Amino acid sequence: MSNHALIFGASGISGWALVKEALSYPDTTAFARVTALTNRSLSLADSQWPEDKRLQVISGIDLTRPLADVIELLKNIPNIATVSHVFLFLFLDPGKDKKTLVEVNTSLVRTAVQGIQHLSPVIKSFILQTGGKAYGLERPDVVEIVPPLKESSPRAPPPIADDIFNYHQYDVLMELSKDASWTFTEIRPDAMIGFVPGTNAMNIAQGLAFYLTLYREVHGEGASIPYPGAEHGYRHKHTDTFQDIAARGEIFAALNPDKCGSGRTFNIVNGDVITWADKWAPLAAYFGLRGVGPQGAFEPPAEFVRKHAKVWDELVKRENLKSGRIEAFSWAFLDVMMDKAFFDRQYDVGAIRAAGFNETIDTVEAYTTAFDRMRLAGIIP
Repeated sequence: MSNHALIFGASGISGWALVKEALSYPDTTAFARVTALTNRSLSLADSQWPEDKRLQVISGIDLTRPLADVIELLKNIPNIATVSHVFLFLFLDPGKDKKTLVEVNTSLVRTAVQGIQHLSPVIKSFILQTGGKAYGLERPDVVEIVPPLKESSPRAPPPIADDIFNYHQYDVLMELSKDASWTFTEIRPDAMIGFVPGTNAMNIAQGLAFYLTLYREVHGEGASIPYPGAEHGYRHKHTDTFQDIAARGEIFAALNPDKCGSGRTFNIVNGDVITWADKWAPLAAYFGLRGVGPQGAFEPPAEFVRKHAKVWDELVKRENLKSGRIEAFSWAFLDVMMDKAFFDRQYDVGAIRAAGFNETIDTVEAYTTAFDRMRLAGIIP
């Protein structure tokens, strides 16, 4: 039977790459159909996906609605009964307390799984993408972080665990998979590098692209740009994840349920252990700047962008760029990733390598590829 990939959250940094890769990886015959689901409207032209007769883009799938309503929405999707592999890239910030954050994001997974399970009798696997929350990276004050981080590490203890919605999402899939004909896999990327056609509050590459572009506009090409963080942020070890590598790893897991299913968990990263000291100069060079190390006191990118907002607006008009992107970025997230996350947190990739997935990419190349995509889409000049 031909494979049909269904991607929830297709317009996000992970879903966008999954759609693109599913059309060609591991080859063009892996999926006979690819259905990209989004909540907000997204045209194929704006998506930057290739034109392909196997691809259909469906907007308006709001998973916060009651299950019966979601089933009715999904029922209208052409060939919905042939869906064989489902990819879950689901996150919603309700802007309230942590308990609500957990409840909302757990409900998204439950509704998505129950909805599509009701309509397709041939599902083989679900792929759930989570991340570093599972290692307690948001609470290093109480959770001991011992790199390299391995999937076999125990969950963070309560009450910390109660606030980690990824645990609850996984538990929903474990519950629903009992006596089901399908299996599932959890994939854990580190900080995501990539491109999105719209806005993405926590895409570190997009934030850097805005900041470095604006810095060049204010100070001129060839200017020196100190690392906007302290020495501890500059030196800590980590393992970034390029969106294409994550997508390929997720497709590999979906197509190899015997090796990757039954609720197994896998880290997915680029393959190199890196520091900001390794990548700051080459990333700055992409934008015609000379990146140098920390110089003591520094101005956070968020403050620099706020101070020069009018310069950015003028740049957008002059270069005919897409507006509204820089305002939607979470500058607090960039500050955390460059200055506040000062501890080593590199992932171990032994498990996914043992399963047979060996794709890698140099992290600097991952960033510059993402920057190239942003230029092509008119997000940066």
